[in-house]
Amino acid sequence: MTERCYGLLADYAHPERLLEAARAAREAGYTRLEAYSPFQLPELEPILGQRSNGAYRAGILGALVGGGLGLAMQLYANWSYPLDIGGRPLIALQGFAVIAFLLTITGGAIGALLGLLVLCRLPLLHHPLFEMEAFQRATNDRFLLCIRADDPLFDPVGTALWLAERAVSVSEVPA
Repeated sequence: MTERCYGLLADYAHPERLLEAARAAREAGYTRLEAYSPFQLPELEPILGQRSNGAYRAGILGALVGGGLGLAMQLYANWSYPLDIGGRPLIALQGFAVIAFLLTITGGAIGALLGLLVLCRLPLLHHPLFEMEAFQRATNDRFLLCIRADDPLFDPVGTALWLAERAVSVSEVPA
């Protein structure tokens, strides 16, 4: 094993084996796990512990900023260019509702999208796993588990032997 390595990639032929290996890795104390599958495995998310509300929070923040910006623009326009039309008050919040609502929805959608892209680390132009031959089949018929080298329990030889007991093949992912 080389000094600079991203982690170890274990290849599984069936989704049940991947789930068993991910559970065993979590029980063994590994925390920096990544799993790849050609289809969604809902049982895998709680095992990997990847529950995040970051995109939700970014959407709420975007909605608040959008709504505030909509109100601020209309207040600025009415204070800078006051028009007395039919005895209407200068600041009539009922008239501001449509623009503020539309900018709230737009800001929330843009915030959620940007939050999702940041959390997913997209656009990801290069990743060490892209060069692995086993990773090319991850979208077809293979189930992969990667234990990253920055895991506190990672030992190149010990982790490779531990994975080899459970996987079809194990390969090192160069950094």
